[in-house]
Amino acid sequence: MNSRQRIKGGFVWKIVAVITSAALLISCSGDGSDSPSSSSEPAIFTNLGFLPGDTSSRANAVSADGTVVVGSSMSPAGISRAFRWTAQQNMLGLGLLPGGSQATAAAVSANGSVVIGYGDSSGAPQSASAIFRWTVGSGIARVNGIPGSHLCTASGVSGDGSALVGTCLTINNEAYLWTESAGSVGLGRFGGGSDQTSTATAVSSDGRFVVGAGHPMLTGAVVWVVNGGFVVLGQLPGDASAVASAVSRDGAVVVGSSTDDSQRSRAFRWTRQTGMEALPQAPSGLSGMAFGVSGDGELVVGSSMSASGESAVIWDAEHGTRLLETVLGSQFPTDIKGWKLIRATAISDDGTTIVGYATNPRGQTEGWALRLPD
Repeated sequence: MNSRQRIKGGFVWKIVAVITSAALLISCSGDGSDSPSSSSEPAIFTNLGFLPGDTSSRANAVSADGTVVVGSSMSPAGISRAFRWTAQQNMLGLGLLPGGSQATAAAVSANGSVVIGYGDSSGAPQSASAIFRWTVGSGIARVNGIPGSHLCTASGVSGDGSALVGTCLTINNEAYLWTESAGSVGLGRFGGGSDQTSTATAVSSDGRFVVGAGHPMLTGAVVWVVNGGFVVLGQLPGDASAVASAVSRDGAVVVGSSTDDSQRSRAFRWTRQTGMEALPQAPSGLSGMAFGVSGDGELVVGSSMSASGESAVIWDAEHGTRLLETVLGSQFPTDIKGWKLIRATAISDDGTTIVGYATNPRGQTEGWALRLPD
């Protein structure tokens, strides 16, 4: 059963953590009137909580089957600690790099056994931002960035956990691909003269495609084909910049955000057949962003900005872009009274679980996971 069939039949959402701001999706009619009738079965909404002593959290990524969620838990002072969450163990801290004081988990492998992220470290070389790779068997370990760099972040990992991607500051930012055999290898910069830069945000589950941006204004969104060059996706017509944020398991579908001169964003979806297409705004949406895509590329999640603030959204070809809270109120009646779903940051490969962050009934930012009915 693919993701679209799952939605038609009464698909169950897994919410793990509210994701970052991404405005996407609106129903085909624009008012949600074509939404299916309510399912007899609700979705399962889980608030992820915080690490001890912390007061906020965000879910950033979810495993292929939706059972493992990773992200960051923050102290009242804003100090971040990386976490891994499962229903059996709840939220567990992943530790810190040597001499470090904070860390953020950014992505997780398909089976949840490998987590990648970044944090500070006093190791050699000392760094305000260094890459880490955590495994179930070995715990947290530092990964070296591009030679000569001292500020690096990690943003994506392949399905088997063997490849990770991110961005390092050398002269300017440069996207990199790390593998155990080759270490961190720069993917090249785009732009002109001394104003050349690039950023990597995600890698396909099969490890063959890396997405991100070249120079965001001069180049826009980019797809790198590992060992095979790159494809410039650019921006939506009339826009000034763009970045690709997520990619389907085989690299066939890429999603991201394109922004105009007024800093108003539109979510986009790209395929080889259609090129880059804008996703419709959510009802009352002024701008939107896409942050995650299912493995088959048929579901997109993100956030929408309106006069009332940011809201989590979901898109599919049949219904267009919808507020996630609207879906939970009609299609899969689910009690989330007191919660404001701000951003959907990721969706599981199988399309059953969405994660992100929200404002909880106490006014705190808290990560969540939403599992949709089968």
